Amino acid sequence: MKANSKECRQPQNLLGYRGAIQELEIVAGSVPSEVRPLAESVNPPDISLTDMAARAMHYLSHNPMEDSGYECRFDVALFDYPPSMQPATSDRPKSRDPQITFGDTECRMSRAFVLMREMSGSEEGRDAEEAIRTRILSYVRDDGLSWLSPYCLNCSDKPCEPCALNWTTGETLAGIVERSVRTGDRAPLTLARKLVDGLMNLAMWDTGRAYYPGGMGGWRDGEWFVTRYADNYPCILEPVVRYAEVTGDREVMDFAEAFADGMIADLQTNLGDNRIQSDGSFGGSNSHVHARAALGVLHLGARTQNSRYIEWARRVYDFLISQGTDWGWFPESIGRINSETCATGDMTEMASWLALAGYSRYWDDVERFVRNYIYQAQFFVTPAYEALYREVHKDRPEQAEDGIRLAHDFEGGFVARLTPNGLTMDSRMSMMGCCPPEGMRTLHISWRNVVTESPEGVFVNLSFNREVPQARIVSFAPDVGRLTVVVKKAGRFFLRPPSWALRTQVRAYRGTEEVEPLWKGDYIKFEEATEDEELTITYPVLRFKQKVEVGGQTYTYHWVGNTVTGVEPSSEGLPLFKNVLRPEIATQM
Repeated sequence: MKANSKECRQPQNLLGYRGAIQELEIVAGSVPSEVRPLAESVNPPDISLTDMAARAMHYLSHNPMEDSGYECRFDVALFDYPPSMQPATSDRPKSRDPQITFGDTECRMSRAFVLMREMSGSEEGRDAEEAIRTRILSYVRDDGLSWLSPYCLNCSDKPCEPCALNWTTGETLAGIVERSVRTGDRAPLTLARKLVDGLMNLAMWDTGRAYYPGGMGGWRDGEWFVTRYADNYPCILEPVVRYAEVTGDREVMDFAEAFADGMIADLQTNLGDNRIQSDGSFGGSNSHVHARAALGVLHLGARTQNSRYIEWARRVYDFLISQGTDWGWFPESIGRINSETCATGDMTEMASWLALAGYSRYWDDVERFVRNYIYQAQFFVTPAYEALYREVHKDRPEQAEDGIRLAHDFEGGFVARLTPNGLTMDSRMSMMGCCPPEGMRTLHISWRNVVTESPEGVFVNLSFNREVPQARIVSFAPDVGRLTVVVKKAGRFFLRPPSWALRTQVRAYRGTEEVEPLWKGDYIKFEEATEDEELTITYPVLRFKQKVEVGGQTYTYHWVGNTVTGVEPSSEGLPLFKNVLRPEIATQM
């Protein structure tokens, strides 16, 4: 199959890609001529989510400063000297990091510790994790709200007196719930319910619908405190829904539905350009904040099977896709030419909930965002980075070497602001502290959803290597269209080929014997799979170019399946997609 002679728009088998598709062809040799047992197969190395998580633990453990009570660092500029605030020495006085670390970055890092530790099994950074958690909990007052100076909401035009912050309260709630889920200790859920009560008590009501008149602003003395983000939607729904999901608390779920109804009904009057329109579009500031608010509505809709919530959030999702890329780059604000990794985390989780709500093609978005944006954004001190750093600081070579040594502390974190073709923007390389933990959340979203289970059976949704109690998943991506599952728990299995795979050419195997594919929606069904049996699907991998406009400029992305292998024009400095697979973090199972 070839379509090299002319451009074609959105072929049916490329559902989910936007823009113009060029030079469409099947990758030669991408379909195995025969399926041999795994023990006899050559399995090319794929990216390892668990290895990426282990390296993320390095960042989490080295970002906090022990001499300052493990205060987290927000301002990490990887071409500056020093790259970030460092502990004081005789020749390097200590300076203050932006106060956005308090009530924001530290909350995100606290949750990331829990998620990355689950994925990697690492014991690194226990002291830092405990110190950060203790400080976060110290903000909670008797009213169930987190009180601190609203630095994390960029309060700069008024005295920063302590006030109740629904953002910090929600982020604290999220961390408590995730920790409880993974430790099995339900005692902290008492405190979690106290935080939920605090958030519920802030709400105003209108005919059964709840809202915050002051949005994301601070609150004190019975009034809303105007901060930079007061005219944005509050982002409390996602942690509130997660608490209700874990505890089964019907009262809390009722409040979540009332708050979602208030958002959709536009009861908050101060939104201005930040208001989400009926088609899902918005202007104003910060795509991440909009996506995080919509994520809560979508999570709620998926759990309650409420199509009104799902479709409202899906329109927001599709709008952001239209402003960004199919590989996970989304503008920090509409019209900006840089991304924000926080938004990629929100969009990945939204894609997972859309898929779980029945739109299974969105699993491809989850895979693309991780294979491309997240994989490329994870920071390492590479020879290319060292050469650029030395060039920037060529007039002070000793400091250049010191800066490179310091940069090693931030390896495993995620660059915050990418352009559509590079890791640097305006000769800078930013790793603002809110973004690395959100890159880690993105890793965890994909890792936990490789396999899901329902009364209907075991569903293999993503082509990543993963071992779970039900099965071992072996991916041959990106160049070979094969996915093999080694059954560990007998039962019914469903394996999903990519949505762009040619259905007439998808083949199914039990062991080495080809069988007739039994389609169940977008999955191949295998009935009565037995322990140790190998279930396999194969399909042709597509190679093509995608011509798309992003931020007012046209880019051509080269794709092999769900992996981007190149972009034109290429960026100066540290271009994207020059190294599609880093052997040092790519492993087989």
